[in-house]
Amino acid sequence: MKRHRRTGAGIAVAVMIISVLALVVVAPRVGNVFAGVLGVHDAAALPGKIQLCGRSWRKDALDRRFTEAELELFGGGAVVDPGPLGSCPSGPCTDVAQPRPCGVVVWVRVGEDAYLHYSLQGGP
Repeated sequence: MKRHRRTGAGIAVAVMIISVLALVVVAPRVGNVFAGVLGVHDAAALPGKIQLCGRSWRKDALDRRFTEAELELFGGGAVVDPGPLGSCPSGPCTDVAQPRPCGVVVWVRVGEDAYLHYSLQGGP
């Protein structure tokens, strides 16, 4: 019996170690995974394409930064979490047809007042 308990504990420790290592390897590739919607993401580490709301979104090739005031001039839009745990906010186009217009641009916060945009791939 004691051997079985040790094996179970060893497996649990191994799973925790693998999980931490996976975060260390994956986190730099998606910016700051734990930054969330309101956090500041590392623009240089953001991927060229993200999956959100069941759709693919491509990062602005010119790497332009926009202020919050400029976002309002463009009609606002959703600020999103580009990480693998990000949720689908209200507003962007999804993989389900909607009776109202949807946004084809989403924004990722990359500075105190700086945002990068990702455009919907494949149309609404």
